[in-house]
This record gives sequence, structure tokens and C-alpha cells, in this order.
Amino acid sequence: MDYILSISIILFAALITGKIFSRLGLPSVVGQLVSGVIIGPAILSIIKPTNLISSFAELGVILLMFIAGLESDLKLLKKYFKPSIVVAIIGIIFPVIGIFYTGKLFALSNIESIFIGVIFAATSVSISVAVLKSMKALNNKAGVTILGAAVADDILSILLLSVVITFTGSSSAQGSPNIFILILMQIGFFIFVWILFILVKKFKIKLNPTLAPMIGLIVCLSLSALAEHVQISAITGAFFAGMLVGQTNYKESVNNQMNQFGNLLFIPIFFVNVGLNMNISGIVENLSLFLILSIVAVITKFLGAYLGSRFFKFNRLSATEIGVGMISRGEVGLIIAEIGLKNHLISDNYYSTIVASIILTTILAPILLKPIVMKIKRT
Repeated sequence: MDYILSISIILFAALITGKIFSRLGLPSVVGQLVSGVIIGPAILSIIKPTNLISSFAELGVILLMFIAGLESDLKLLKKYFKPSIVVAIIGIIFPVIGIFYTGKLFALSNIESIFIGVIFAATSVSISVAVLKSMKALNNKAGVTILGAAVADDILSILLLSVVITFTGSSSAQGSPNIFILILMQIGFFIFVWILFILVKKFKIKLNPTLAPMIGLIVCLSLSALAEHVQISAITGAFFAGMLVGQTNYKESVNNQMNQFGNLLFIPIFFVNVGLNMNISGIVENLSLFLILSIVAVITKFLGAYLGSRFFKFNRLSATEIGVGMISRGEVGLIIAEIGLKNHLISDNYYSTIVASIILTTILAPILLKPIVMKIKRT
């Protein structure tokens, strides 16, 4: 029964800190992240990360990205496809190079430095989505570019991860698909999704409206599982599932039900769980590495995304919004870091430092993003 009390404490902490941060003019999701740091091992140690909490958190981020897909404007995503791809690519190159030389500065091996670069190449859009959604800025040109770039970023980062693991010959990677087979599987996934979009557009699906949310959820979980099977993040599958269901006549009813269902339990647990993973010892033991890693991670991702969007004639404010929106590493960075630890690509000594730096970028992103979005709305 301990898990019931743990979930109750998590939800209570998320509710209180979310309200406090909203009153302070900060995004409520930052409050939920901070509450995880406070009640977790970093400070009070009331709640510790468990498999159950992690599973609930994973469902939370899947639902969050499904809702983001539902609320996305497909025409705008197509319109800003090119800038999204360029922002994603430059937003990967800059952190990989910057973090690699940061690792070398601290006498880390080439492999470890490259892999830490791969960790910080990833972007977690889920945090930015929550802020943009709450401010009704998800479907402006900058918001759409952030969404498109983050999805592309996710796919490219996972592919880069596969290449690094394959070419370093990690022991735990044995038995995993060959890199070329993996790429074919991933291409097959996108072809399958494309076929689903054609079918949904061609055939007008008629359902009992009360069944639509359940079927939408089944589509969401199925595409998430399929994406994960071909080693693309589950949140990418969830996002495409949301876009797919968003093309039907049941978009509004599914969206309303998913918002209620997700925000009641799973989504707050996801944000709190990110904070639960913070470990103060990782900061204290390698303070210099933590500070420089965090600074380089923020600056390189921001610069890459900013320059990519400026190349496509975005004004400075919109380019700044895109740059800041891409800073958060969140769950994607945590997943890649954990894979690196299991494959012995990063040492135990630096793992908690890297996790702490990932969480700091995740907390910073929404704090910086909200005033920029507000300024854009005023202009």
C-alpha cells in the first residue's frame, strides 16, 4: 500500500507547488519539477524513484505528447518543415561539439566525451509543450517550429545513439539490430504512419462518440509501443498518434477526455518524477563539471536553434523563443544517459552529475520561455 501513499504525496506536492509558482508568475510545471527535487532524494527524501512511479511518468509524457499532436496544426507543421529540420540538425551539431570539448577539458576519454555530447544533443519538447499549451502559443510559427524540430531532434539523436553504440561495440548492445536493419525498421515505421494518415483522410471513420476517446488512447499507446520497438522514442509515436486522431471528426471529444485523464494523474507525476531524479551528490562531487556542462548545454542548444531559425528569416524574438524552447533535455536526455550507463559509455562517477545537469536545463527552459512568449504576444 506504500505506493498509494507515495502517489498521494506526489500529487499533493505537484498541486501546491504548481499553484505557488503560478501565483509567482512562473509556469506551474516548474513548480511540479521543483516539488520533485524537494520531496525526492535531493532534499527531504520522502519519496524515492521507483519502477511504478517511472511507469506512471512514462504514461504521463506519452499522454502529454499525444495531446500536443491532437492540438497541432498539420498545415503549419508542413509549412515550417524545412526550418524545423535545419533547427534540429544545427541544434544537434553545436551541443555535440561543445560538450565533446568540455569532456576533453575534464580529461574524459573520447568515447565518454562523444557520448555525453549525444546525451545533450537530445531535446525534450514535453516541458516546452506544457508552457506553450498553457499560454495558447502552441500553434504560432515559433511553437510549430519547436514541435517539428524537437520531433526531428528526437529521431536524429536516437539514430546517433544507435551509431555510437554500434561502432563502440558495447557488450550490452549485442543482440540488438544491425544499424542498417534498424534504419530500415525506422523508415518502415514512418511509411506505416504515412499510410495511416492516407487511410484516415480517405475513409471517414464513423464511431460511437463515447468510444472515440478509448480508441484514441489505444492508437496512442500502440504507435508509442511500435516507435519504441524500432528504437524511436515512445513520445514520437504518441505525437504522430495525436496528429492522426486530430484529422478525424472526434478530435475535440478525444482532446477533452485526454486532457482530463492525463492532467488528473499521469502528467503531474511525469513532471515530479523528473525532479525526483536529481541527486545533490552529483553536483557536490563534480561541481565544476556540473556548472560548465550546464552552461555549455544551454548555450550550444540555444545558439544552434537560434541560428537555424534566423537562417529562415524568423525575427529575433521568434528565434529566441525557438532557441529557448529547445534547451530542455528532460526525459529524452535521461533515457539516453541511462542507456549509456548500461552500455558502459559513461562512468558511474559522472552519471549523477550528468542527470543533475539534464534536470537543470529542464527547469530553466520553461522559466526562460514564458516571458519571451508573453513579450511576443504584446508586440
